Amino acid sequence: MEVKSTVNETGSVSQEQTKPSSDGAVVQTRSQPFYKGRKAIVLCVVAVVACVAVVMFNHSHGAQDAKIQAPEPVITVTTEKVAPHLMKGVVQVNGTVWAWDPLTIGSEVNGLRIETIYVDEGDKVKRGQVLARLNASVLNAQLAEEKAKLAAQEATLKRTIQPNRPEDLVSLQAAVYQSESAVAEAETMLVKARANLVNAQNNAHRYRGLIGQGAVSQLEADQKDTEAKTADAETRNAEQKVRTAKFQLEQSRQRLIMGQQGGRKEDVDISRATVAQMKANVQRLQALVAQSVIKAPSDGLIMRRDAHLGEITAVGKALFLMVRDNRLELRAQVPEVDLPLIHPGQRVEITDSTSSSYKVEGKVREVSPMLDQDMRLGTVRIDLPVSEGKQAHIFKPGNFAHATIDIGDRTPLAVPAASILSREHRSFVYVVNADNTVSTRDVKTGERVEGYAEVVSGLNPGETVVVRGAGFLKGGDLVRVGQ
Repeated sequence: MEVKSTVNETGSVSQEQTKPSSDGAVVQTRSQPFYKGRKAIVLCVVAVVACVAVVMFNHSHGAQDAKIQAPEPVITVTTEKVAPHLMKGVVQVNGTVWAWDPLTIGSEVNGLRIETIYVDEGDKVKRGQVLARLNASVLNAQLAEEKAKLAAQEATLKRTIQPNRPEDLVSLQAAVYQSESAVAEAETMLVKARANLVNAQNNAHRYRGLIGQGAVSQLEADQKDTEAKTADAETRNAEQKVRTAKFQLEQSRQRLIMGQQGGRKEDVDISRATVAQMKANVQRLQALVAQSVIKAPSDGLIMRRDAHLGEITAVGKALFLMVRDNRLELRAQVPEVDLPLIHPGQRVEITDSTSSSYKVEGKVREVSPMLDQDMRLGTVRIDLPVSEGKQAHIFKPGNFAHATIDIGDRTPLAVPAASILSREHRSFVYVVNADNTVSTRDVKTGERVEGYAEVVSGLNPGETVVVRGAGFLKGGDLVRVGQ
């Protein structure tokens, strides 16, 4: 008998036996698998170990990939949500102290010399107080002259209205006779002058003819021409004297008629008008004399003195600049965005720029309706309190001062001021996204009070902004939010 071992496709071992049969043929028989159960167990163990190794290998490499792909946070930051915040509404401004209503005081008279000055810069004055005096001697002389003329004209008016006395009429009649004699005498002189003129002209003409005959010299002929010209001048003079004498005669006759009949209504009216005119001249000169004394138009403070002794005044030239009623104001320059928040009557705390301990309370008086087109600033006028004590020693015209305007409490959207960053003339914050990355967001801010900044635009309620650590970030950074 022969035994033959084979391994089948499944890996099990089988045996075949060959033996001769009774008839001499060979018979082949197959035995059961050898070690079949034990081999199967070994193979199963090997398979399990291999699977475990593969799983462990994949898990190890997956963890390493995850570790490489997940970035670490850049920094731990603190955050705060955008929300309404109660703010004590104030606007901080700066400005210059100036006179509330400055008064320019000058002379209303031209050409007078400044004789005396009684005040200087910084002096307080009362209404009607004399500030300076001008030399008015010329005006006083003119005034005296006009007063004398007025008195004479008033006497003439009185005489025109009232009837004359008999002795006055005799005097007026004598004046007429005298004027008539003067006319007769002037006419006689005129007749003689005309005769002399005719004679002189004839002689001059005759001598010019004798020159050609050689009977007279050129000098003699010229002398006759001169005599003719002289006679002509005397004739014209005599004619003028006749006209003057006749005019005076007419005046004398009119005065006599007025004396005999009384003044005519027209003459009385003319005389009265002349009196009124002279009174106006007197009043004008009296006003000019009064204006030579420069007085304070109201209580106030002398802010500037431009008057100098011996200087000649001119109309329109300032001699003094005065603060009316000692009232000062702060003229503050306010950005365009803050102007709508400011209204007349709001309370203001004013601080001297040289010392923060000096403070007074004022009120907004006026908000300018116009803006500076270049600076985009508007002017707000703030009244300073009139005080003989405190203000008098602190604020002077020209001082620089700081003011805090109370505009009332508000609850605008706000974020911590520390979250606001500035770069290249823009303001921005870092907004925390849902995945803890940050994004840059431009914002427009308004008032800042007690560590918070008003958000005018750029953020919505409920958004989260980085507060501490914002200065170390850039857009897209991953952050860790701390407490």
